[in-house]
Amino acid sequence: MLTLPAKPIFPDKASNDRAETTARRRRLLEGNWGSDLEEFITDTVALDRRAIWGSLDTSSNVFKTGCEALAVLYSRKPSVGIRRESADEAREFIGPQGSLDKSHYFEMMSSVQMKTIGLREMLMRVDISDSNQIMFRPVTPDMVFAMSPAGDPMKSNYLFEQRLRRDDSNGEMFWTADVYDLRNKNNPLYTVRHVGADGKLGEDMTKEFLGGDMSGDNYPYRNSKNEPFLPWVFYHASIDGSLFSPYELSEVVAGSMVASTYYTYLKHLMFDASFPQRYVASLQLAGLNTMDTNMESQRMSVSTDPSSILCFTGDPDSSTQPLIGQFQAGMSDPATMLGAITTYERRLATQMGIDPASVQKVSSDPRSGYSIAMSKESMRDAQKRFQPTFSVSDIEAIEKSAMISNRLLGTNYPESGYVISYESIELSEGEQKAQRENIIALLDKGLYSPVDAMFKLYPELTTEEQAMEKLRLIRQQKIEFGT
Repeated sequence: MLTLPAKPIFPDKASNDRAETTARRRRLLEGNWGSDLEEFITDTVALDRRAIWGSLDTSSNVFKTGCEALAVLYSRKPSVGIRRESADEAREFIGPQGSLDKSHYFEMMSSVQMKTIGLREMLMRVDISDSNQIMFRPVTPDMVFAMSPAGDPMKSNYLFEQRLRRDDSNGEMFWTADVYDLRNKNNPLYTVRHVGADGKLGEDMTKEFLGGDMSGDNYPYRNSKNEPFLPWVFYHASIDGSLFSPYELSEVVAGSMVASTYYTYLKHLMFDASFPQRYVASLQLAGLNTMDTNMESQRMSVSTDPSSILCFTGDPDSSTQPLIGQFQAGMSDPATMLGAITTYERRLATQMGIDPASVQKVSSDPRSGYSIAMSKESMRDAQKRFQPTFSVSDIEAIEKSAMISNRLLGTNYPESGYVISYESIELSEGEQKAQRENIIALLDKGLYSPVDAMFKLYPELTTEEQAMEKLRLIRQQKIEFGT
């Protein structure tokens, strides 16, 4: 089995703390968080207690569930347009089956948005594939170190991505850094460097992996004005004036760990502690084993279930009357504990900005948990919440992909002027009914004209002439069919 080298550190403590925090969140979102939960539990309870709890329960992950529920901006594929004067030039790029479509950019954006909400940032590397197609590669921020120029903290002029690469001579993997440096725009740099465990950039391996010099006049990422740019796009869950905000929603991340700790303990109680604790005095039980959980405190026990037959012999060292008994079960009402846990989870979900009404009971059973079932209205609110920040990044990604295509593939796509329209979540039947009733009421009060009503009831109508024609058709049918 191939052993991967440990990920190198970053150049400063703040960046390392950020990367560590982000990596933990990423594992939560990817479902690979068992080791993080184990560490959290062992830091919370004594080792001897942890030893008898058994396997982890990772069936509940409020953090991931909440991020997935909020990531609805790309539920329906957005449409991309451009200024009329550039429409013909852009057709092969943004039109049906154009280069942007073939890149599957919007298909991957639901996942990118979910991770952006959880990690607070995501990055996209824009490039050209080996098959000469525009390519987008999502990258999580724990793999990226970036700096901003003075006076512009939301932009980056220096960035490197830590990447694992293979040594063809022996098949071993090692860490490198793809470095992009625009601090001197007269001499832009793009290099591949070896990275040691201490995070320091070492041997220049640009020629080996990129085929030659990619710096200075050879820097490949330039717009039509020959100005260099970074082939990277930042996505932000919210704007706070910085490149990274890794600590937002920390309370939800910690709370998800707490909830899973509770579930792990509950599983132990359900399996092992729901029966009365038994004891014997002045008797010896065959098959006893020493439980070595603590060298200062050892106990003797034997594993049993209802099918077991226990064999006792008298204790030769005791002169007292033998005694067998049991204590009251410590877990007599699992529903109460489960109810407390699920109420806690519900509070965590609301801390993520999810409408409390969207966190619903799975069933009327008091032992059932909660699920996040967002209403159509809540989903549209989530779309409106994230649209301003994502639209900026989406347009930047489209523009940079056009620039790179023009530079490296010889296309002639417009490099600006793009607009993006997000498809709103459709109204539910109940919402449609309420909207119709409201429009009719306003129409009766003279606050709506018939044409205004047509525009509200039929969003596909775009001109007054179309609305008038729709009205005439409705009135004609009413006369003809008496409806």
